[in-house]
Amino acid sequence: MAAKQARTGARGVGMLEPLRVPRYRALWLAMLVSNLGWLVQTVGAAWLMTALVGTADMVALVQAAMQAPILCFSILAGVLADLFDRRRVLLAAQLVMFAISLLLAAATATGAVAPWSLLALTFLLGSGVALQGPAFQTLVREIVPIRALGAAVVLNGVSFNFARAVGPAFGGALVAWAGAQAAFLFNALSYLPLVLALLFWRRPRVADDLPRERIRGAVLGGIRYAAETPAIRAVLLRSASFAFAAAAALPLLPLLARDRLAGGPVEYGVLLALFGAGAMAGAFVVHPLRERRGPETLTRALALIFASGLALLAFGSNWLPIAIGLILSGTSWIGSFASFNIAVQTSSAFWVQSRTFALYQTVMFGAMAVGSWVWGVLAARLDLAAALALAALLLALQPLLGRRWPLPAVSGRALGPARPLPEPSPTLAFEPDEGPVLVQIEYRVDAARARAFVAAMDELGHIRKRNGALRWRLFQDADDPEHWIETYVVADWVEHLRMARRTTEADREVERRVAAFDEKGAPLVRRLIARRRDARFALDPSERTAGEGRS
Repeated sequence: MAAKQARTGARGVGMLEPLRVPRYRALWLAMLVSNLGWLVQTVGAAWLMTALVGTADMVALVQAAMQAPILCFSILAGVLADLFDRRRVLLAAQLVMFAISLLLAAATATGAVAPWSLLALTFLLGSGVALQGPAFQTLVREIVPIRALGAAVVLNGVSFNFARAVGPAFGGALVAWAGAQAAFLFNALSYLPLVLALLFWRRPRVADDLPRERIRGAVLGGIRYAAETPAIRAVLLRSASFAFAAAAALPLLPLLARDRLAGGPVEYGVLLALFGAGAMAGAFVVHPLRERRGPETLTRALALIFASGLALLAFGSNWLPIAIGLILSGTSWIGSFASFNIAVQTSSAFWVQSRTFALYQTVMFGAMAVGSWVWGVLAARLDLAAALALAALLLALQPLLGRRWPLPAVSGRALGPARPLPEPSPTLAFEPDEGPVLVQIEYRVDAARARAFVAAMDELGHIRKRNGALRWRLFQDADDPEHWIETYVVADWVEHLRMARRTTEADREVERRVAAFDEKGAPLVRRLIARRRDARFALDPSERTAGEGRS
């Protein structure tokens, strides 16, 4: 049944369908311009460092300064996007990057920029990119219908790969004509379309009378959610292993251009363009295949295609096999990462989606960074062909991981908030931040149904923990085997209320299935709050207020 859903869940969704949504179309076009500006900026920064210092280590640090913030700040960025208005978070990121780009352009034009100030400003720009990633990706999920999310993610990849194919050449020409400051100014102006698109968007606000989560708790909550969701764990493992092996392609291209093709920067630029062209063209092939065959079948096939592409790069001695290898690699790159992206988003509830995406992004970029270093070391100690061949072998083994940890299909699971139930009105008076709170739910279950009940409760236990429970256990009465007690603990009463509001329709269906095992169909729920020696015992709210007024 799952396989059938994977093949037919979104059949008929055209590649360009998300562009029919006016809000998405405006954001996509604006992000296309922004991506182009970012790639022009990278050329300007690398060339300026070359002119200022000229040593390979300092030039390499420019790229590191751009990428490091994604590893350092993505999870924090995901927390901010979940706790605050995502539109405002994205707008703040654009305004910060606009200001930094203007400052960098002015400092360069006046000769005030130095190597370390260039790296510092580049790092700040990379921080803006890290801040915008989770907010933009999860806003797309809000804007387009779930059936068109796959096409939207692929279109986002097309936007970046188009910029990667065009941006370096345009940036090089701009720097040669007007200097690095022109590239930085162009980047600053490229943020304005997205700023305007966000300013004219009045995103509906969701009212919440509970205090906002603390940053530390929100970070731990996102990690806990991923740990308790098998589908997300599978995506993180698969994306990390794929990214580690696939990272051999791009970092070794300069060596390929120099040693195999006896070329220089021009040949290197052509190789990058071939990779980007393969990604853009492949998007129109990969998307319909994904719709028909499902993400798992496609991802396994793409891993094998990528392995073939790296094998051609490893042993090709002229332009033709190398060009084919790069086109195949580019196609596999966009299709695989789009599948991972879609899988992690459609496995996350709305209240935590930016955090889980940020965790995926951190794992993916971390694996890619480690892979780039490992393949570079192997190419230096062995040779270029051996490094590429080993990476190809690892990619060829990826389908074996798919047998153990398959990607989840995009299904009809309702991960939006469930219809709220009446919140408890305790008789006892206490402060909302008192706790911890122990919840006990008692069931009477026929002994013949015990095995099925425990299996259902295990699924519910994962839901409780990912929605906020610090501990969860199921107990069976030793003297009355049909008596079962579920217990879980949350930090305080506010977290208990927040946990209830995080319940999705899919979660509610599991709760109903568990409640059906109870002989009366209505399990007994008890909520117990930890008391301190200085607590006001057994006072109702009016008595507490009067007592506080007399004291």
